[in-house]
Amino acid sequence: MKLIRELQREMLEHLRDCYPEPSEEVMSLGEHEDCVGNLHYLRELGLVTLLDSQYVGGTREIHHATITAKGIDFIEDDGGVSAILGTVTVKLHEDTLRQLIEAKVQASDLPEEQKSGILKALREAPGETTKQLIAKLVDLGMENVPKAVPLIQTLLLGGQP
Repeated sequence: MKLIRELQREMLEHLRDCYPEPSEEVMSLGEHEDCVGNLHYLRELGLVTLLDSQYVGGTREIHHATITAKGIDFIEDDGGVSAILGTVTVKLHEDTLRQLIEAKVQASDLPEEQKSGILKALREAPGETTKQLIAKLVDLGMENVPKAVPLIQTLLLGGQP
């Protein structure tokens, strides 16, 4: 038995078209041994469920297969509902962002007089001004992504390129 991606795709598409009903015809999409092996592989990934039997002597039979919700989302171009449910939204409160900026100003090499002027202006700035400042800082950060790559590698890949 060998894993055949084209056969797997055909099987998933066939099962999607039959959903929610199970299919016996899925076994006619390829050679018996290839169908059995590839369906078991897809089951291990959680993409299909099987009603199957293994007989004395090792013969395996699949009586029918059904695609799972995970299988449908996998086969769909848009990733399905799983893509929507898997979205992570990160929200930072305005005060948190001000504190981050303040900490960077405090840690800078600027003269104390200049630091205190910036910090006072930051604390007194209206929300809209703070939003514009943060947007500009994000733009500046994105322009310097090449400089950030070593940091990204260190933190996310443990120093591995």
